[in-house]
Amino acid sequence: MVSGLPPNKHQEKSLRTRALLLDAAIDSLAEVGYASASIADITARAGVTRGAQLHHFHTRQELFAQTIDHLTQRQREALQRRVRGLARVSAGETLVELVIAPFAGKLGKASVELYVGIANERELRREMLRVQHDLTVELLDACAARIDVPRPRLESAFWLTINLVRGATLDEMVGRDRVRRKQVLADWARLADGLLS
Repeated sequence: MVSGLPPNKHQEKSLRTRALLLDAAIDSLAEVGYASASIADITARAGVTRGAQLHHFHTRQELFAQTIDHLTQRQREALQRRVRGLARVSAGETLVELVIAPFAGKLGKASVELYVGIANERELRREMLRVQHDLTVELLDACAARIDVPRPRLESAFWLTINLVRGATLDEMVGRDRVRRKQVLADWARLADGLLS
């Protein structure tokens, strides 16, 4: 039975500690990669004790299993912020801006690292694919609400954009030129305008 009462101070602190650890896991994935993202590094980034970490996550695998949903939630929040702050721009720019929100930068890098890191762990990969699929459906719906074109045309441009943004994220991860990536995305927004007109 679920209580309608607010969590007590201990529960609030526990939830904050858990969120700190999961956010630190995302940061670690984005900055040092899945292979180097150690429990010690994540605990230090979160600013919590080893005991607090062990209270929430006993193993690295358990931590990353929980990071899947947490990362997807952070991506969803980034999308919602972008939707609220989106200026009136062209259809192509709208598409690129909305796709960048969850799939570029720190969140995009963490997502790529997690996908690659858990590729051979069947249950985790299945969960990652499920939650990321749900996020992608929400993203497509957000694009459809702002770009008035037939759905098949939007979907074509949408998938091209997602793949381009993920490729740009990989490009960033290997240290290529940031200015060039920004120009490529701007060029694609102009080309997407043509697809969406």
